[in-house]
Amino acid sequence: MELDASKIIELLGAVSWEENSRLRLFWVKIPHGSRDAIAQELRQANCDNVVIPLVLREILFLTANSVMADFSRLLESNREHFEETTVPPGGKITVIILLKENFKISQISSPVTLPRWFPVLGGSEAYLHVSDLLWCSEVELLNCEDAQIDHMSTWLYDLEKNIVDRLRQLSKINDRKIRSLIDSILELPGSTDEVLTKFETTLAKIPDKKGYRPNSTNKNSIISIIFSQVLRSAPDKLSTLATKFSEAMDDKFDVILKPTLFTIMLRPAPNLPQPTKNWHSILLAAFQVYQLMNASAHAGEYPKYPVSLVSANSRDLLNFLAIATQHLSLIYIETEMAS
Repeated sequence: MELDASKIIELLGAVSWEENSRLRLFWVKIPHGSRDAIAQELRQANCDNVVIPLVLREILFLTANSVMADFSRLLESNREHFEETTVPPGGKITVIILLKENFKISQISSPVTLPRWFPVLGGSEAYLHVSDLLWCSEVELLNCEDAQIDHMSTWLYDLEKNIVDRLRQLSKINDRKIRSLIDSILELPGSTDEVLTKFETTLAKIPDKKGYRPNSTNKNSIISIIFSQVLRSAPDKLSTLATKFSEAMDDKFDVILKPTLFTIMLRPAPNLPQPTKNWHSILLAAFQVYQLMNASAHAGEYPKYPVSLVSANSRDLLNFLAIATQHLSLIYIETEMAS
């Protein structure tokens, strides 16, 4: 997620102040771009409270025992920024530490004695707690930009199309395996050609992949049928469904598709063949997109989540969808080259 000064100010506004607190500290990772430029923009921003950005250039905060000494060193090296700051009586200060990398220690907490020249609470002892702003700030509804629902729709469409194309390709070679899958996931499906034609027609009618929003009730969409099957399958039965798909797709590749973190929570038995494990991951990833799409469409019914969590989850899922789609393409191409 790209951060600029306006986004950081927005995130700060979503974090409530602790009662009777006049000083708070956050850190933000800025891996790319100029931290100095962002710091300058933050100093010039209009905020309800004073915001003082500090660009961390030294190797500090490596151990919990050095927090107090490191913080004092950080203040001294940036003293001019504090001394040139005017804080109204009873005012508050937010210090933002801009980093290239994450802090080495996850929690930074310690009592510290502030220098006498410090704009607030100068010369007194304060409890220092440096928090990750992207984790503390819960401003992201599940229909936010960082959820990347449009990108998920695009990749889900491409994944479904590759599944349908593969089934059509194999129907001309060995209809029996495909027939076994169709009969197990559809009631009174009709001929294989009729079923595949319905799948293809459904996809052809989608005007914009970014707006693709399949549901779990459409029997003319293979991805919708997958949603329905996953919804009705207990965790121990999901492996059986994954086996049916891997066999119907004639997927014999031993490549390991790295599952999403969500999929790990429902991982299959370790002794299953790799293609079955891969399809277990594909089925759950598709279902994950389905649930996120529903949550996005009804975002007001869900709580807010940390920016970093929403963003990381989306990147994890999108990365898997891209790899899974490529995997299906390679299977398709290999069969074409062999025929």
